[in-house]
Amino acid sequence: MRLRDSDPDPAVQALILGRVALLALVIAMAVAFSGGGLGLARQFPFGFLLFTVGGLALAYHRVWRSGADSRNLVATQFIVDVATTSYLVFFTGGAESQFVPLYLLSPLLGGIFLSVRGGVFLAGLSTLAYAGFYVAGRQGLMPTTPYGLTQSLGDAAQLLRMLLYVPLLFTVGVIGGTLGRRLREGRRALEKARDELNRALFDTETILENMSSGLVTVDADGIVRHWNRAASEISACAAGAVRGQPYVGAFGPRLAEFTERLREALEQGVEGSRVEIMIAKPDGSKLPLGMSTSLLRDPDGRPRGVIGLFQDLSDVRALEERIRRRETLAAIGELSAGIAHEIRNCLNPISGSVEVLQRELKVAGENARLLDLIVRESERLDMFIRELLDYARERPLKCETLDLESLLRDTVDVARRHPSAEGRTLRFSGQGDDVWVHVDSEQMRQVLMNLILNALEAVEDEEAGWVEVRIATGRERPEAQASWRAEPATGSKPKPALVCVEIQDTGIGIAAPEIDLIFEPFYSTKRGGTGLGLAIANRIVERHGGALEVESRLGAGTTMRLWVPRVTSTARAVAHAA
Repeated sequence: MRLRDSDPDPAVQALILGRVALLALVIAMAVAFSGGGLGLARQFPFGFLLFTVGGLALAYHRVWRSGADSRNLVATQFIVDVATTSYLVFFTGGAESQFVPLYLLSPLLGGIFLSVRGGVFLAGLSTLAYAGFYVAGRQGLMPTTPYGLTQSLGDAAQLLRMLLYVPLLFTVGVIGGTLGRRLREGRRALEKARDELNRALFDTETILENMSSGLVTVDADGIVRHWNRAASEISACAAGAVRGQPYVGAFGPRLAEFTERLREALEQGVEGSRVEIMIAKPDGSKLPLGMSTSLLRDPDGRPRGVIGLFQDLSDVRALEERIRRRETLAAIGELSAGIAHEIRNCLNPISGSVEVLQRELKVAGENARLLDLIVRESERLDMFIRELLDYARERPLKCETLDLESLLRDTVDVARRHPSAEGRTLRFSGQGDDVWVHVDSEQMRQVLMNLILNALEAVEDEEAGWVEVRIATGRERPEAQASWRAEPATGSKPKPALVCVEIQDTGIGIAAPEIDLIFEPFYSTKRGGTGLGLAIANRIVERHGGALEVESRLGAGTTMRLWVPRVTSTARAVAHAA
């Protein structure tokens, strides 16, 4: 006799408490209808029975709370119930007692809580107890009871009653067991369905929460039901402040266009696909979003709400802008190359003729000054044409693995001998550890020299001003700001690791509106500058897969950050082996 499944704790507790309530009611009825006075000696058996039942209930409850096996606890209770019923029947007339029907409860509940075998076992115990009272009564062994709780039955009626009760007890036990089995099967099916539902809900929630796109669902009443993690990150609206709130006021004025798209879908049935809208960030800057809205419908086609999917288009717009800029610069470069070629064709004869006149004519005074001016300006124009051709014609990269510190130290030594460095402090802060890069040494020296000379020329206070070149290995570049080379469409290459070189000066700085223009061709704030130096440097760096960044404030100096591809120890070993 055992429980087939662990009974749920509430059912065991209800069984313990229900038994006390039932027997207390039965005892109250027995006392009320027993006849005679309420003397202690007369009602002692009932009081003792009630006290015993209460004590057993406390014992059951303590054992149950201690974490004992509920199967054995329930089985013990039902066996004790048969003994308790027998005690009550014994003092109220034996086989003729009005409380004989209480024997039916133990097989019924035993079958439900235990099994068919448990119900049959308890039916057998109840049959033995009832048959024992019948035989004892026939033999005159039952005491005469002073209670009016018996039925005066003849011998034939008592035998018939016993013959009816015995099969009824076993039948009730079987019925209880069958009913209990079906209840357990139903409970298992319900638990399985609940587990599958929870698993489905968990999988759905996991999928929605890990989507890279923002997702919002609004029900027919206008309440926000879902707001995933990507939505919170894109919009800077916490999920806890949005879920369960009316969509009209949940997102605030920053997301006014976003709210309007939801209203059009929910109230007017207007669905949108990849509609571009603008929202405001907490700092006031604008953020472009691509948003799609769709109506949620029930099986009958009635709208039940709206679902919105949206993505941050900042990277897409930045990429489009870079593509447009490169196309524009390519067109400018092609045009500039043709113009520079034609100008050089005219400039060479002019400069050559002036040099011949200087050698053959012995001019002095104003005429000599004018000839010198023509020569100087011709040289300056020739330098401009060379820079223009360098910008227009992209020399192929001849990359090699180099020690970055040695490259910087050599470049700084050369820059110290340049006229722009005269009277100014130029220092280099070495890293100490080897930092290897994969670059075209000649073109990267050109970039570094341009940046260092620009920094030196920006320092006006020759005594207190300084320029420092250093390797900033501890600095990490934000992913969203990185500019990478376009990779072939046939495959995706991993993004290179970058190392940062900083050129910091204490010069005059750059005004905020000019920072975004300094890498544009032909834009220069220097007197006599061509506006091509930084444009050429930026193009070279981008072709290496790196990037140039500038941090500056007017009157507070400038820091240029040069990001170049770093070589790991494994890649360096392979390169050396090759």
